[in-house]
Amino acid sequence: MCLFVMRSMLEKFLQEIILLVAGSGSDPIVKVLFKKKNVNEFLIAKKINMTINQARNILYKLAEEGLVYFTRKKDTKSGGWYIYFWTLDEKKCLNYYIDRLNKEIEQLEDSLRSKKTKQFYFCRTCGMEVTEEQALIYEFTCPECGEVFVLKDLTDSIHNIEKEIHKLKNKAAEIKKTLDEFEASVAVKINKKLPVGKKNAKKKIVKKTKKKPAANKKVRAKKKKSSSKKRKR
Repeated sequence: MCLFVMRSMLEKFLQEIILLVAGSGSDPIVKVLFKKKNVNEFLIAKKINMTINQARNILYKLAEEGLVYFTRKKDTKSGGWYIYFWTLDEKKCLNYYIDRLNKEIEQLEDSLRSKKTKQFYFCRTCGMEVTEEQALIYEFTCPECGEVFVLKDLTDSIHNIEKEIHKLKNKAAEIKKTLDEFEASVAVKINKKLPVGKKNAKKKIVKKTKKKPAANKKVRAKKKKSSSKKRKR
């Protein structure tokens, strides 16, 4: 995946999870915080065309889930009030999204197992649906309207659940792939920022170890000279 595609996929997934957590109209905040650090809350409110309280409400919801974090500074010009500066944690957002999808998949798989192993009945008049155990308690008669319960055909329901599980698993795999590539790109950037001395530290150590045998030879040569002088005497 090229850098441009990875970036657009990352931004798309971030917008989706922000919407799920903070609600309708919250996703524009991603464009303001994406790839930035310590953004002034008043600038955020201005950029997303909201009041400061509306913007804070979104940010607090995200902070509760650990998707954003902040630093604060005292503004001496406005009587010592604190101004908050916010940062979006892209990695945590993607991991949170994957965890949320996995929970949905688990719930659907539980429902699928239940529908494959149990029988369900429903009322054709009012639409009430019950398990076989509940139908026995009600003597197969709807407590709402008195109609007789009918055995429900779960073929379509099972098919729809299986289809949804497959869809969610593909989505989770896509996000995981984007997360892995995002982490790899961050690692490359960090490596590029390292000083040249640190990158070549291992090479210098190797050179020093190579010089040690030569030093040992000089010591041996001196010992030989001293021993030969003693013999002459």
